Amino acid sequence: MEGTLFVYKPFRYEKGNTDCSCHEIIRFQHGDLLHIAGDPFYVDSLGWYIAVQKNDSSPFYMAAHFIDDLYEKQALYTKMDLTLAMNYHKYKVNEALDRKEKEVFLQHSKAFDRFKALHPEFTPVLKE
Repeated sequence: MEGTLFVYKPFRYEKGNTDCSCHEIIRFQHGDLLHIAGDPFYVDSLGWYIAVQKNDSSPFYMAAHFIDDLYEKQALYTKMDLTLAMNYHKYKVNEALDRKEKEVFLQHSKAFDRFKALHPEFTPVLKE
């Protein structure tokens, strides 16, 4: 699995069970990063877990099937996924310009901008 996943759609993760002092709800928003921080391990009767980290916060464990489900629902993207999505929407923007389709142009321009904002090669770096 890739080292970093990019959050496209907001979601929340409930860490621990409600009876545990470690219980916490972690919210992810568009633009957050989910770093894979370790190798997966198996917990009897619970399944596979993996150490992850939200942005620069402390690592915690997340169910691997939860990550897989989010990826399938296109809430998480890899860097390659972002590049492919940007290429697709850029093509559709150019096609809409050629055909003079304003609505299609606006739709794909907006989608392109949302993916571009996540992509690490296009994200502006703030200088001090």
